Amino acid sequence: MNARVTGLRGLEFAVFDLDESAAFYKKAWALEEVSRSDGKLYMRGAGKEHHILTLHEKPRAGLVAVNFAAPDRYAVDALHARAKSMACDVVSAPHALSKESGGGYGFELKTPEGHLLRISNDVISHDKALGDEGRPTVLNHVVLNSADQETQMRFFFDVLGFKFSDCNGFMNFIRCSANHHAIAFAQSQGPSFNHAAFEMTNVQSLMEGVGRMKLADQEVGWGVGKHAGPGRNIFAYFVDPNGFTIEYTTDVDQVDDTYESHGGDYWTSLPLKPCAWAGDKTVPKDWLRYSMSGKDIEDRNAKCDDVISKKLATA
Repeated sequence: MNARVTGLRGLEFAVFDLDESAAFYKKAWALEEVSRSDGKLYMRGAGKEHHILTLHEKPRAGLVAVNFAAPDRYAVDALHARAKSMACDVVSAPHALSKESGGGYGFELKTPEGHLLRISNDVISHDKALGDEGRPTVLNHVVLNSADQETQMRFFFDVLGFKFSDCNGFMNFIRCSANHHAIAFAQSQGPSFNHAAFEMTNVQSLMEGVGRMKLADQEVGWGVGKHAGPGRNIFAYFVDPNGFTIEYTTDVDQVDDTYESHGGDYWTSLPLKPCAWAGDKTVPKDWLRYSMSGKDIEDRNAKCDDVISKKLATA
């Protein structure tokens, strides 16, 4: 059986203040709370997926996990068996998942650089999609910073069944569905979270989302623009209260096995870049680049550690 994952289901963040983060993602980002308990909160988008974002209240912020869908129970078992046979860092055997998280059947494993992945199927879906087109619908892609992109990619290819899409010279883009990329890797000195993109229905809904964020006094870090590079999606980037870079995106290229991959020389030869509309007149702000590097979260964690140390010293 050629088992493989078939799409992104969602991601999980550790956040400093659950209420503050929940308010941001509900009022500004326009997700909707599904349930919460014991310092954990599940949030859905406008699509039928049970949840696309999980928030965990922790002393330190960071990426907790990336969640993927498998087509059926047999695929879950086969992926688990393959991971074990390849001596991967398998965290758990396939098991029934909690009702609070949508139920289903799945297991956990880690990438070679230590990112936790959850693979599942039969998670409960909502009966209806939300009618507001100004909301994000699903999680479109996740970008990870990596010190060893080749090893990371090989893991996703060999263990999870991903396929290569493109390389622009400093990032590699891989897919598990018709979406041009579900995961991308950016070259870095070590593993960390770069950004996550939430899909909007169309350009109109993306602009509604950008307007809502501006009304909430959230500054655009990059965009609105259209990537001249792999995926060629329309984008707008922001940073959440914990230092995570998040993106509204739409019109990502849809591809199949006939798609022709390209290397860095191809993408850098385009007349307008990095934005297909405005070239180098639309570029990331310095503070957004800093957030994408993972250093913003590191700084905030260090400040939090310092506060806790001072409190303990005076207790």
